[in-house]
Amino acid sequence: MPETRTYGRRRRQLPTTAPEQAPAAQVAKREAVSGRVVSTGAGGPTQMAGWDAMDKAAAASGSDMYLKVTEDATVIKIPGDGPFDVYNSHWIEEIEDGSKSVRCWATPDCPLCQIGDKPKRFSACFDVISMADPATPALKVWEAGIKIARQLKDIATDTKRGPLNRADLYFTIKKETKKKSVEYTLERVKERDLYEEYDVEPLTDDALEAFVAECHQWGDKVKETLDEDAMGEVVDLLMES
Repeated sequence: MPETRTYGRRRRQLPTTAPEQAPAAQVAKREAVSGRVVSTGAGGPTQMAGWDAMDKAAAASGSDMYLKVTEDATVIKIPGDGPFDVYNSHWIEEIEDGSKSVRCWATPDCPLCQIGDKPKRFSACFDVISMADPATPALKVWEAGIKIARQLKDIATDTKRGPLNRADLYFTIKKETKKKSVEYTLERVKERDLYEEYDVEPLTDDALEAFVAECHQWGDKVKETLDEDAMGEVVDLLMES
């Protein structure tokens, strides 16, 4: 039977073929807490799941993998020295079923760029340890916008303030809504001031080491790129609107 993919009001019948079964040694397993996909055997593939699969994994584990920034300052620790994924995305309002955000191919032949739809959002993805609940710190994925990403880069490349994963360095992040815009405030916090200012105990070396082991590597993707067929459907949807 053909597969039906739906974008908004449009339906297209796409022929499908059964995928080849991967050898048992190369089957990948998704980690429910971190969202990372690791190979279960030597030489197995390592890939990131798409948004939908990651959300399902999070729901199944009772956890949310994405950092929620609120009006209250949240203490975070950045275990890596930079973002593991950086991308621009298109916003397709016409998509009615599924994510309206579509990752740009970041190449001259991106179908959406070719029809004049320019990417509208920048994302730099960091692993962070959220200490919103100090008793149960949790590894999250933080999608930072361009302003915060540049602040983090300035800190990371400053010999006196960086790197981001310096042992005694923590951060707080909060947001403030002003009329129709949202502003984010990032502040550095020294480990020695953590308890006095935020009632948060610093992470132990063992706890930090365990979180570091779960971190993504540069090149891992939190949002998969659509293939040619799927991107073609999005382009057709825009052209028909």
